[in-house]
Amino acid sequence: MKSNTLAIGFVILGLAFIVAGGLYATGNLQVLTSGPGNHYKHAILCGGLALASFIAANFARERVV
Repeated sequence: MKSNTLAIGFVILGLAFIVAGGLYATGNLQVLTSGPGNHYKHAILCGGLALASFIAANFARERVV
């Protein structure tokens, strides 16, 4: 199913993962963590999820050919 609306949703989700990853890396986000401090593993995971979201958006968009 190709849809530009779905692709835009994936891009917004990817941007949200980038923001969450940045907040985890700086220590400002402590959701589902074991304690205070910087959580670089969570930030790397969010970066990977953002990349996967952008790839999904590329596949979901309609081609103009």
